[in-house]
Amino acid sequence: MAEPISHNPDAEEEAVVRRIRDQNDAFAELDRMPRTHTVQGPVSVVVHGERFVVPLTVKDVRAALADELRPVFDSEIDTAPPNMAGRLIRKWALEVIPGDAIDRVDVLLRAEQRAYGLGTAAA
Repeated sequence: MAEPISHNPDAEEEAVVRRIRDQNDAFAELDRMPRTHTVQGPVSVVVHGERFVVPLTVKDVRAALADELRPVFDSEIDTAPPNMAGRLIRKWALEVIPGDAIDRVDVLLRAEQRAYGLGTAAA
């Protein structure tokens, strides 16, 4: 019988896991908020000293995508059930934000928090 694999995460790995959990918790909080306003155009945010302009609407995400990605985006949006629309917008908004995956999520989170007028402690 094979012995179980033992994994002792280091401090850096644990910090990344905490960061991802915090991001997920913050997005879940945003998803629970009532939709009492609309986002007017892309949102400008500064994360880790760098400025980003983040699209948060279907129209703005479509405009920000490379030409070859727009048909795929349109197909996904056109066939998405209502409960998936927000997730798809986030997925595609991440495509146009530069940086590595975890940093792009921080940028998107900060932009959504700003659009809601919330603090930005998680980003």
